[in-house]
Formats: sequence, structure tokens, C-alpha cells
Amino acid sequence: MCGPLKMEAELDLRQLEYFMAAVEQRSLGRAADKLNISQPAISKAIRRLEQRLGVELLDRLPRGVSPTEYGKMLADHGHVIHRELARAQEGLSALKLGDAGRVSIGAGSSMRIRLVPEAILGLLNEHPDIEVDLISQLHDRLIPALKEGRIDIAVCQISNASLNPNLEVFPLYSDKICPTVRAGHPLLKKKHVTAVDCLDYGWILPAKEHFGRRLLEGCFLGLNLPEPNTVIENSSTLFAISMVQRSDLISWHPTQVYENSGDGEVGALDIPEITITRTVGTSIRRGCVLSPATKLLIENLIETSRNMVEEGIVSEIKAPTP
Repeated sequence: MCGPLKMEAELDLRQLEYFMAAVEQRSLGRAADKLNISQPAISKAIRRLEQRLGVELLDRLPRGVSPTEYGKMLADHGHVIHRELARAQEGLSALKLGDAGRVSIGAGSSMRIRLVPEAILGLLNEHPDIEVDLISQLHDRLIPALKEGRIDIAVCQISNASLNPNLEVFPLYSDKICPTVRAGHPLLKKKHVTAVDCLDYGWILPAKEHFGRRLLEGCFLGLNLPEPNTVIENSSTLFAISMVQRSDLISWHPTQVYENSGDGEVGALDIPEITITRTVGTSIRRGCVLSPATKLLIENLIETSRNMVEEGIVSEIKAPTP
């Protein structure tokens, strides 16, 4: 199981369940009602848990309870423990029934165009009994979801957040993220387009805290230029492409996104200083026992990425990821 499950040797799972209910309900009385036990019983169990750990887990307030900093940390681990136990039960049931079980995968927008669909189809063609849950999110939400145990695999750009000691990362391929515009955009008529030229136009980008936007703004900052004029903030790639097709807005997308958008309706501006090469990979929680379905899906992701490299859709990773 994952690292946090080592706590089971020291923690009573029933005490942990009582504590988690108290945190969720913000009240010992409501938690007791939910668990169908008496309030003194849940209070006594949580006190014993605090004594065993040597820390205060709950602040007892006049109108309920609130987790302390120690309690918040334990609650985070508790969510992972419960999810891993549920996965263990699913795995045992799948083994008993002779199938490969379930896998949950989170993927970024460009990975959902070719990599993930083809890998899932390959998996299901060989193992039609497997159940797959796909979570469509941007990078910034995938890595936390993976750390918290809400997904088994994250497929996204490799960043400092994914190079975490608690995560294991498998690089798959590299591609480029470029400034993108509609066919016929005024900037395409210029012989030599620069980042400065792009400041004359509005941009459609994700929210400011998004990883990709931070990368782009870092490019402009490195050129001693102001940030792009973002007139629309948006987290939907489909909507962004649609807006670019219908206006002079500029966006910023991986090559697969604009090449898949239609018959040359959207293309890239050749501006090396605001074009980056990135590495895409799969991430899992380090030390986890992977279900058969998860292992098989990872194998299919690796195989699909190799096919994409051979077809020239993406590039082979030529150097180790920093």
C-alpha cells in the first residue's frame, strides 16, 4: 500500500474513522449520530487517539470541533488511507472474480486528443472487463488529485510539482507549446514576428495561477516585456480554440491541440522566444501497490507514446528531465 498506510500499525482504524467523522461533521454529536454510537464513546476514542499520537487533534469549541494543524495533517492522510483500503478491497474482489478491476486516470487537454484515448481503447480491447474513470483537468489540479489518492495515474506536463519525492514519474515524450492564432491573422502576414508584436493583441489564457500561464508570463518577463493582455480567462481548450478561430485573439497551446483543430483553421506563430519544449509523462504515487488495471494502462500509455514518436506527432525525449 502507499506510505501513509504504514500508520495502520500504530493507529486503530476505528479511532481514525471516528476522528474523520468528527472533522467532516465539525461536531462530536453529529459525528456520533452519523456513526450510530454515543457521543461519550466517540469522544473517548478520539482522546485515546490523541494520547497515542501525543498531539491535540481537535480544538473543542463551544459549538463544535475544529481540526488543529496536527488534525488537518492526519485528516489528509486519513482520506488517502480510506481510498487505498477501498482500492485494496476492489483489487481483492477483482482477483476473486478473475478480472483486472478499475483504474482512474487524470489527463491534461492535449493528452486527451491521442495518447489517452488510444491507450484506453488498447486496454479495453484486450481486457473488456476493466472499468476506467477519466478525470479531465488542467495540470494544477491533477497533481494534487494524485497525491490525495483521488486518481491512480496523472498524465500531464512534468513540472517541479510532479517531481515530488512522494511521486514516481515516467517521461513519455516531448512536444512544444506555441502562440496560436487563426488562419489569416494579421501577424501571419509579417515576415518576422516577435513577442513585442503579440502585445498589440488580446490573449485568451487560463487563470493566472495556472502552470502554463505562469510559464508564458515567465517568457515575457525574461524578455523584459510586460505580461500579455489577457482579455479572457478560460480553462476550456475547446472554447479557447473556438474563440481564436473567430477573432484576432492569441492563445498558447501544445502542437497537438492546434493541429487537431481543423483544416488549418488555427496555426502557430513562429516565435522561438515564447515557444517552449515540454516533457509529458505519467505520474503515480511512490510505493503504492498498483492494481492490474493500472499496470496495464501504464503499459498502453508507454506503447501509444512510442507510436506517436514513430509517426512524428511528438518527439522522443533526448535528455533526462531536469
